[in-house]
Amino acid sequence: MKKKHFKTILVIISISILSYHIYKLFYLWADVPERIAIHFTNDTPDNWGPKYILYIMPILGIFIWFLIGLLVRKPEKLNYINLTEANKEIQFSRTEKVMILIQNLSFISFILANEALLRYSVGIDSSLPLIISITLFAICFIAPIYLLIWASTLKD
Repeated sequence: MKKKHFKTILVIISISILSYHIYKLFYLWADVPERIAIHFTNDTPDNWGPKYILYIMPILGIFIWFLIGLLVRKPEKLNYINLTEANKEIQFSRTEKVMILIQNLSFISFILANEALLRYSVGIDSSLPLIISITLFAICFIAPIYLLIWASTLKD
C-alpha cells in the first residue's frame, strides 16, 4: 500500500473514532456523575476524579498525535541499524510508515481508553473499547521492534 493511501486511511479512521467519541461524550454528559472512577485495582475503583477529566485524554491524544507527526516529517533524523546508501530510502520509507502507524494507533488507543472510561462512568459495558485500546497500544510497541529486527537483517 502506498504511503499516502496508508496515511489517509489511518487519518480517516482516527478522525471518525474521535468524532464518534466526542458525540458520545456530549450525548452522555448529563448521565456522567460528578465524580468518576479514574483508576482501578483488580477491577475495583480506587481513585476518583471530576467528570471533566474525560476531556484530558482526547486532548492529550491530539497533542501526542501532533508530536509524533513531527517525527514522521523527518524520518532521516531518526537512528537506524545497518543504514547504507543502498538501503537508506527503503529504511526511511518503512520507518515513516511505522511512525504513521504508531501516531494513529496510539491516538485511537487514547480515545478508546477514554471511551471505556466514559462507558464505565454511565454504567455501559466498557470491555470492548478497553480491549481494543490495549491491543492497539501493544501494536505501538511491537511495530518498532519488528522494524528493528527487519533492519538488523539487512546486509552492509
